Amino acid sequence: ASGIQSPLSFGGFGALTRHLDRVTGAVSEALKYGCLHKDDLSMINAYTPNLSATWMFQKAMSVRVGQKVDPKFVNRLLATNFDCMDEMGIDTIKPFLQDVVRIDGLLGSLAKSFVADPTYMPTIVKHVGIPTLVEWLGHVSMMGAYTAYHAAVTPLINPFVKNMRNPRKRFQWRRRMEAWKFGSGGDYILPRDELKKE
Repeated sequence: ASGIQSPLSFGGFGALTRHLDRVTGAVSEALKYGCLHKDDLSMINAYTPNLSATWMFQKAMSVRVGQKVDPKFVNRLLATNFDCMDEMGIDTIKPFLQDVVRIDGLLGSLAKSFVADPTYMPTIVKHVGIPTLVEWLGHVSMMGAYTAYHAAVTPLINPFVKNMRNPRKRFQWRRRMEAWKFGSGGDYILPRDELKKE
């Protein structure tokens, strides 16, 4: 379970429930069609860039053995980010608190944080290190790509995937589309979208 949860879980076990339908459906499909090769099964919990991006947040709030850090470093970091997310509204802060990181909320809150406290950014970069920052930027780039795949590619290919005759290929493409959806936070129904349904 911990493989599909953020290292900064604010939602705890409840945050995992968003994956139940996806995982149980994928396992059932794997059993039904004999998609039991390790390559097939690894697609059930595929790479999700939004989860990988959260590891940088964890590093930013960790202190390595022997590292000298201002005792107020983490508090200042959290206060700035949460103030910015709160200003951006419920569509930004609620998903984050439920372990869903989306590209729009992430980039928006980072931009606001930079404007709110620009002199703090070099301190954060120094704390996490350039290699970690570069790796994180890769995950953020992939979040953007997964968001685009989920929004633009999935609707186009889904009818073809549903009609694939080869059950293994169909299984693999369904897992790819799920990875795009969950890896971009596209599975999360924003509060503004919930209001439209009512």
